[in-house]
Amino acid sequence: MSRLKSTLANALLVIVSIVLTFLSLEVFLWAWAATHTAQPKPVAAVPAPSTEFDAEILIPPEILAAAKARLQVLSMPEAWKRRPTQVPGAAHAEYWQGVLHVLNAEGRRWAKPYPEKQNDSYRVLVVGDSLTYGFGIPEEWRFTDLLNKWMGEKFKIEFLNLGNCGYQSEDILNLIKTHLPKLKPNLVLYAICLNDFLPSGVGEYNVPSAYPFPLPDSVKNFLIRHTRSGAFLNETYDAALRRLHLRTDFFDDILKDFKGYQQRFGRDVAEMNRIVLTAGLPPLVGLVVDQYPAYGSRGYQIAMIAESALAKAGAVVIPTEDFYRRYNGQAMFVSRWEGHPNEVANIIWANMIARALRDRPNIQAYER
Repeated sequence: MSRLKSTLANALLVIVSIVLTFLSLEVFLWAWAATHTAQPKPVAAVPAPSTEFDAEILIPPEILAAAKARLQVLSMPEAWKRRPTQVPGAAHAEYWQGVLHVLNAEGRRWAKPYPEKQNDSYRVLVVGDSLTYGFGIPEEWRFTDLLNKWMGEKFKIEFLNLGNCGYQSEDILNLIKTHLPKLKPNLVLYAICLNDFLPSGVGEYNVPSAYPFPLPDSVKNFLIRHTRSGAFLNETYDAALRRLHLRTDFFDDILKDFKGYQQRFGRDVAEMNRIVLTAGLPPLVGLVVDQYPAYGSRGYQIAMIAESALAKAGAVVIPTEDFYRRYNGQAMFVSRWEGHPNEVANIIWANMIARALRDRPNIQAYER
């Protein structure tokens, strides 16, 4: 009886300690939220790209401050949560991270028909996945929209964004086959995401059932919905498993090429370039976009493999070696809940693309 009482007392002490810790965390998160409010989306004007190739890319300090402030938010504000809405012409529309997102029936960020091609305008067809689509940021801060503004001041040029959520290289290939004759571009630019090596429909997969959070789903979901601590602990636990590689990710599979991912990607970009050249256009242009630049990391290795495949296919590569070196370890994602690239990353990529394209003779012919 004495041993039973001791066991029950210890169990009660553990339960009380857990509850007190949880409540303390809840109080801390509410206090943190009160003192670390998210700044509104930046409205500062962004300097046009420098004419010097190696010049520093200038990002206004208020944009850097707003991006940093979002990353310091530990519990999601109500205004950032998903909120469906209606937009004329859109197949789906919602607010997410405080930003309006619209999708047409094809899953792209358009609520109106694609514009007709003008003969006196140079059209760049930009293809890619959700990084090109621009999740978590207003449309005007996507690299395509920045390029329209910057390069449009000097040239009669348009960058047509066909970023499609969830697309991989074989989806991009089919998109080019379908839309090249319809949209009549003068150039095709492929913004490559690291997971484009995977088969269509796979995406940045993981195994959610591996090492599940040690609570019944009903309790876990209740805490996530009704407390800040529940959501915070669930996200932290999941992130820790990913860092320890206890949950599957796509990096290892691509680098080890378990299922011929590198070969498939190489075939896809070679076919893309063949289609583009057959249409009488200049070679495909490719840029790897990665909002988690870490020099020498698995992401960097995959980027170099992608660039090698592009070069082998005869495409023009916008190199990212300097990008990975210069921005090594910098956080360029929107928030804890939205891992897509923020305004800073898009400004940098727009600069890289502008510097690579603006001296092309065929673009110079469209100078204003």
